[in-house]
Amino acid sequence: MKILVLDDDRVLLMTMEAILRNNGHEVTCVEDPEEAVKLVGENDFDFVLVDYQMPGKTGVWFMENAKLPSTTKALLVTGDVDRDVITNMFDLGASGYIIKPFGEAELLRHLEFHGK
Repeated sequence: MKILVLDDDRVLLMTMEAILRNNGHEVTCVEDPEEAVKLVGENDFDFVLVDYQMPGKTGVWFMENAKLPSTTKALLVTGDVDRDVITNMFDLGASGYIIKPFGEAELLRHLEFHGK
């Protein structure tokens, strides 16, 4: 699968990139929501993993501004378990969420489940 990961945590980005690449996925990692919007407009991703809380612009901003094709699934990746945030992201098109911290098996399980 082709996956875009948007998160401001560089360590988490590197970890997710390693996990996903080691499991045969093509991965692009970015820290900036504006850059992620641009990338979504120029590429076909199977998944976008979107952090909620980032400096400047949030995952909600990304979802409001990205023109995600119907074939691209978005998953919220957050440590902030707030029903309003999750509901808002679902209303904007997210199909699921992963709560930080998570391990390799959990990440891959979510991708498999939502990739069907």
